[in-house]
Amino acid sequence: MWHTKSKPEKQPFFIWSEREHSVGVAAFDHEHRHLAAMMARIHEALEEENNRLLAVMLMERLVKETRLHFTHEERAMEEANVPEWEAHAAEHTALIAQAEHMLHQYTLGAVSATTFPHFLRDWLIPHMQDYDRKYSAALRRRGLR
Repeated sequence: MWHTKSKPEKQPFFIWSEREHSVGVAAFDHEHRHLAAMMARIHEALEEENNRLLAVMLMERLVKETRLHFTHEERAMEEANVPEWEAHAAEHTALIAQAEHMLHQYTLGAVSATTFPHFLRDWLIPHMQDYDRKYSAALRRRGLR
């Protein structure tokens, strides 16, 4: 009898879980899910499709949409007088600078294809679970759901 090895089933790059990832503010949860889906799509373009051009276009779009999301969060935090909103904004600024630098390095061939989506996933999850959850309670008290 011939036995063929089947390919191991691939694990999804990121799976959204309300319990693990929700910050309790619907607009921001929606935006976070969207950003996570974009990261997964970049990973797919690189790993499964080997489509570097598409991946770069998606990375550029992800940086732009992340910047818009951060602006939305920061505006809400400032309006709600959330303590430390400026420190939160500074962390956002640092992430955008790192992401832009990494994207530039990727286009030069200085970093591997999966560095960008892995970096963002590894940054986004703890950021949502720690920092964003801290301010979301204050936003909910102000009526933002």
